[in-house]
Amino acid sequence: MYEFWILIVFCILWFVVLGNVYSLFRLFMRFALNVFFRDIKIRGSYKIPEKGPVIFAVAPHANQFIDPLMLIVSCNRDVGFLMAKKSMDKFWIGMFGRAFHSIPVERPQDLAFSGKGTIYVDKQDPHIIHGHGTVFSQQLQPRSVLTLPKGAGTAEVVQVISDFTCRIKRAFEGDQAETALIHVDEKGQQVGSSYKITPYVNQSNMFNEVTRRLHLGAAVGIFPEGGSHDRPEMLPLKPGVAMMALQAMETNPDMDLTIIPVGLNYFNADRFRSRAVIEYGDPIKVPRELVIKYANGGSDKRDAVGILLSTTEVALKQLTLQAPDFETLMIIQAARRLYAAERKLDIDGDLRVSRRFAHAFTAMRDRPEVQSLIEEVRYYNRMLNLYGVRDHQVKNTSVSPGRAVGLLIYRTIQLVMIVLLASPMLVLGAPLLYLAKRVSKQKMVEAKEGSSVKIAGKDVVSTWKLLTSLFVIPILWITYTLLTLVISRLLGYSTFMSYVHMFAFFVLYPVLGYATILVGDIGIDIAKSLPPLMVSLGNVVSSSEPLRELRRKLKDNIEKLVKDLGPEVFPELELKRRPSANAVLSMMHRGVDASTQYDEVDEWQAMADQLTPE
Repeated sequence: MYEFWILIVFCILWFVVLGNVYSLFRLFMRFALNVFFRDIKIRGSYKIPEKGPVIFAVAPHANQFIDPLMLIVSCNRDVGFLMAKKSMDKFWIGMFGRAFHSIPVERPQDLAFSGKGTIYVDKQDPHIIHGHGTVFSQQLQPRSVLTLPKGAGTAEVVQVISDFTCRIKRAFEGDQAETALIHVDEKGQQVGSSYKITPYVNQSNMFNEVTRRLHLGAAVGIFPEGGSHDRPEMLPLKPGVAMMALQAMETNPDMDLTIIPVGLNYFNADRFRSRAVIEYGDPIKVPRELVIKYANGGSDKRDAVGILLSTTEVALKQLTLQAPDFETLMIIQAARRLYAAERKLDIDGDLRVSRRFAHAFTAMRDRPEVQSLIEEVRYYNRMLNLYGVRDHQVKNTSVSPGRAVGLLIYRTIQLVMIVLLASPMLVLGAPLLYLAKRVSKQKMVEAKEGSSVKIAGKDVVSTWKLLTSLFVIPILWITYTLLTLVISRLLGYSTFMSYVHMFAFFVLYPVLGYATILVGDIGIDIAKSLPPLMVSLGNVVSSSEPLRELRRKLKDNIEKLVKDLGPEVFPELELKRRPSANAVLSMMHRGVDASTQYDEVDEWQAMADQLTPE
C-alpha cells in the first residue's frame, strides 16, 4: 500500500520537475471529460498549426469552465485561456486556471457596485446627470459606466464636474430610462433613480501579456462573447479578439499569426452523460493591410478591428447552431429529427443537418408554407406529450399487444438486473449525487441573479457538477477504503488480510464506478424503450395509428419542402436519392454498377456536407 502511494507521489514530482504540470492536468481532465460526457466528437483538428502563434476564438460560451477544458484536451497545443480574475481568485478554479497557464482578466462587470444616492437627468441638457446624496468625485472617473435598474439603459461618463454633477457621452434613451430619471417623490421633488457604477479598467497589462505569448509562438484561447451564457444564439462578439491579433502583428511585422475559429455544440449541456461536438474551422490569416490600418489609429483602427471581428464572427456562425429563441430551436430540432429519421446519423452528422435547417429556417421563416409547417410541428409535439412518448419511439407503438407483452417483460427483467448490479455503487455514490445536484442548482441561481444575459443560468451547471465530483470522489474513495480496513478488522480478519481487502477495494472502487456508469447508459436506453410498449399495451393498436399517420404526413411535408425550397437557400445543393439496399443488391446480381446509376451521397448527407465542408 505504501509503495503505491510512493509511486503516485514520485510520478507527480516527476511531472512537476520536468515542467509537465500542464500535461498531467490535461491527461487527468481528458479522462474526467470522457467520464462526464457519453460522446465527444472532434472535427477539423488537423487544421491547427503544430507550432507558431495561434489565437483560438471559441463560441458559443455555453458551458463555463468546461468549454476551455474541451479545447485543451482536443487541440494538442498548450493553450493559455483568458480567464476572469474573479474566477482565478477562487481556490479550486484558480488552481486549474494556473495549471493551464490562464491569463487573468479584470472584467469591469465583476467590479460593478451600487452608486450612492440617486441620479436624475438635467431637463435642459440630457448629457448632464445630477445627483441627490451622490459622491461622484469619489466614485466616478472618466469612462466609468452608469447603469439604470431593470436594463433601462447605460451611459459612459466623460467628465466628473462635482459630487452632484457629471457629463455623459450619450444621453440615456428609451421610455423606461426617461421614466426612471424624471421620477418625483410625494413632495414633487425630482429624485430620479438608483444606479450602478461599472468602473473603467485599463486592460493594457492583459493585452501586453497576450502579445508576449504570441511573440513566443504560444497559443492563446479567448471566448469573444465575453462571459458564459445559456442562450440559444451567439452573443455579439467583443472586439478584444481582433485587437489582440492586430496589436501582436503590429508590434512584430514578421509574425505568422493564425486565428482558429472553434465551434462548441452540446446536446443537453447541463446533463451528465450528454454529448458534445467540438469543431475547428478554417484558419484565418490576418491581412497585412488591416495591420497597417490598425497602426494608423483613429477611424482606420476601428475599421480594421471591425473587419477582422466580422470575419471571425461569420466563421464562428458556420460552426455553431443558431436560433433566435428556444421555441424556434425546438421546432428546428423536431423538423431535423423527422427529416433524417430513417438515416443513422452520428452526433456529427446530426449537428450538421441541424445547422442546415436552422440556416434555411432563418432565411425563409416568413414564407406561408414554412409557417404552415411550423404549426404542424407544434401540433405534433403536443400529441407526443399527450401520448407520453418521444418522436423516435412512435414507430414502436405499432407493436401488437402480444409481442409488446413479451418485449415489456424481457426489457423489464433486463432493467431490474441492471438496477441490482448498479445499486451497490449507487448507494456508495449517493452523497456525490446529492451534493452535485445541490451545489449546481445553487450556483445556477447565483449565476442567473448576477447576469443580465443568462436565461436560467444553466451554463454553470455542468461545471459545478464536475468540480463537485472532483472534490467529493477522492474523499469518498479514501473514506470507504479506510472503512474497509476497519470492517475487516471488526469481522476478525488478520491484519494482513485486512490490508489486502483495503487494497482490493481501493483498486476496484474506480473500476466498478466507471463500469456502473457504462451499465447505467444501457439501463437508461432500455428504460426509454418502455413507454411506447406501454402505449401498445394500454390501447388497441389502432388507437395510436393517428399519431403514426400524423408523423408520416409531417415527414412527407418536410421532405417536400426541402426539395422545393432547398435550392433557393442553397443553389449549389443537388438533391439526389440513394437507392435502397435491396435495389443495390438487385443491380449487383444483374451485373449493373450501382455507382453509375445513383449519386453516392443522398440528399440529407448533401445538406450536411454543404453546410460544413471538410
